[in-house]
Amino acid sequence: MAAFLALAALQQTETLPDPTPGAEQAAQLPAEARVRALLEDLREAELLLDADAMAPFLAHSFAFIDNEGRVAGRFAYLESVRRGRERGDTVRELNFDRLQVEVFGASAVASYHFRKRSREEGAARLREGWCTDVFELRDDGAWILVHRHRSR
Repeated sequence: MAAFLALAALQQTETLPDPTPGAEQAAQLPAEARVRALLEDLREAELLLDADAMAPFLAHSFAFIDNEGRVAGRFAYLESVRRGRERGDTVRELNFDRLQVEVFGASAVASYHFRKRSREEGAARLREGWCTDVFELRDDGAWILVHRHRSR
């Protein structure tokens, strides 16, 4: 009897849906929704100055351009984030507003207004303006950021 009850309990748990969405379920979301989710993950990582959390989402050839210059390559970009965190820099606010995402096959472009309030090298900074991010769909189905251009 105990074996029968254990088997019945096992069968019931096997038919229950998984409450947490996995990679397979996420891959079934529309491309625009996946890019928006990735952008939010990148925003949160930048807010925390978490280079390790950003790394999987950036192409090796990632390029970042803003009014202060250009950074070429994922390593160079992430290293600047790591150095900032080590010296005690903080990001107090990072908002992405008026977000528009357009998907063109295996490419996507996200445009939005950003506002970033930070403390870098002991000085308070406020940057805001427009940002354009370009994403590429990898062969494994994951989206990665290949280019970011921020202007004021």
